[in-house]
Amino acid sequence: MSADTSTPTSTLNSPRDLSADVEKTPNPPPTAPGADIPDGGLRAWLCVLGAWLTMFATFGYANSFGVFQSYYIVEYPEVTASDISWIGSVQLFFQFAFGAVTGPLYDKGYFYYMMYSGTALYVVCIFMTSLCKRFWQTILAQALGLGIGIGIILLPSFSIMSQYFQKKRALAMGIAVTGSSTGAIVLPIMLNRLLRTHSFERSVQYTGFLLMGCLIIACLCFKTRVPPKIYVTRPSPKALFADLPFCLVIAGFFCITWGQFFPIYYLQVYGEKHGLPENLTQYTLAILNAASIFGRIIPNHLADKFGSLNMITVCSFFTGAMVFTIFGAGSVGGLIVVAMLYGFFSGAYVSLMVPACLAFAKNMNEVGVRTGWGMVIFSFAALSGSPIQGALLDKYGFHAPTIWAGVTVLVGSMLMFAGTRLQSKRKGSWKV
Repeated sequence: MSADTSTPTSTLNSPRDLSADVEKTPNPPPTAPGADIPDGGLRAWLCVLGAWLTMFATFGYANSFGVFQSYYIVEYPEVTASDISWIGSVQLFFQFAFGAVTGPLYDKGYFYYMMYSGTALYVVCIFMTSLCKRFWQTILAQALGLGIGIGIILLPSFSIMSQYFQKKRALAMGIAVTGSSTGAIVLPIMLNRLLRTHSFERSVQYTGFLLMGCLIIACLCFKTRVPPKIYVTRPSPKALFADLPFCLVIAGFFCITWGQFFPIYYLQVYGEKHGLPENLTQYTLAILNAASIFGRIIPNHLADKFGSLNMITVCSFFTGAMVFTIFGAGSVGGLIVVAMLYGFFSGAYVSLMVPACLAFAKNMNEVGVRTGWGMVIFSFAALSGSPIQGALLDKYGFHAPTIWAGVTVLVGSMLMFAGTRLQSKRKGSWKV
């Protein structure tokens, strides 16, 4: 009897039996990184606010380059207008090209380092621009310095929203991108009015204080949600560009970026050439950018329901078609309608670029690297597009660059359609 009672006691105290008993307990499945994305909440919308302020202070300021172009033509009479335009092109190139560096760094957890260092560089270069007296100094401060500063903070400020939004990701990013439209409306008016009553130095410095405040608040709004140590494997550039649907969409981005900026840069000039009132033509960009605010919210909201790739393909096609409507902007009504429609569809295309890249990401590890390398590719189109259009305009008039820009955007939209269809077949779903 005692032997019988001692046996179960020794069995219960046996480490082997306890281990076997634990092994029989079912383990909960591991939670995938990002599976608990909140899709809302105070912290999530603070990140959207931070991204909005970043876009206002960077892209909004970059899109105000027309004010500087007019000033530099007078300030540097020995430099051609074409050479001055390279300041804007080089700045645009660096703010996209740095994605190859900032994308992998974001994935590795260097978000705060990039935001703080990029903000510091950007603000310093704004104030250095105000002190420039020679053209080469302006190239260093405004083209290189500001371009690199924007390039360091642009991708991280956008990518962090993917940690907080999944179902509402395109809408959140669309709202954030409206910051650039707002900046492109407010900042040129602010600069023009300051230049009438103050020196160039003071005008740029006053706007610099405003932008510095925006970026400081933005940095305080941002907070990473997912620890970077969970990102263990990251695809190499070779693996990314072996992905045919991804390559087709990026090639589409390149072609569209090649022609997309022509109406933005030259629609006002077209109206002036046709003798339209100056008090109307000087507000052409303001009308275009105001319309782009709606273009960056409504299509992005629809993209969360129908897929970012599907929506950007449709919007890119309409963007290409709208380029040709420049020929109808020779009247007051025509100029206003073209500015509004082109602003809407081109704004939708710009705001959906990052969500479209993220549609190919298999997991959170690929957010930065896919977006970064995509930005690198179309940065070369941003660098070369305006000089090509300017050369065609000088030699052949408005018809040649308008047709060239419209065709390149439509070719880009067809490449994106092909990439979207392949991705749809691969996923087995129409929503991509």
